[in-house]
Amino acid sequence: AVVSTQSGHYGRDLENAAKLPKLSETETTKLRILTILRMSINKRVLKYSDMLSETGLNSSRDLEQVIIQSIQHNVLDCRIDEANEQVFVNQISGYSVESGEQQDYLLESLSRWSESCRTVTENMQTDVDTATNKLKANMQETAEFSKSVEAAKASVKKEKPHREATSAKSRKRLA
Repeated sequence: AVVSTQSGHYGRDLENAAKLPKLSETETTKLRILTILRMSINKRVLKYSDMLSETGLNSSRDLEQVIIQSIQHNVLDCRIDEANEQVFVNQISGYSVESGEQQDYLLESLSRWSESCRTVTENMQTDVDTATNKLKANMQETAEFSKSVEAAKASVKKEKPHREATSAKSRKRLA
């Protein structure tokens, strides 16, 4: 409950520590997780150096532990790149958006997503229309081919009695 009164910004809360109640280790960890979540709203690639600075942690190992806890609590979906000391954020959850810049960023992100969805939908409709036209053309070709086959069969049937008669005459001559 105490953490909910914090801003979700570890560094800012540390500056105001005299005005805030003392936090337990669990509450401090939660505040650090909230800080990482806040950072993740505006960026999808977070550098260790920025996160260390914002969370007040001193080592990459401690930072990774907080990130792992975030993943285990299902509030952060990310990939940790230890070699390059960065985190690739896929998704965050359970974080209230403050007013101003964060709302603008969220609105901009949702607008881009909406536009992307519209473009995908238009492309899919174009693909469906193209496939439908190709299907109609193939069906027409199949129908025309079937007519040609039927015409050829009819022609063969007409010639068959004539061929049998000619063939019979030829056999008589040979005999």
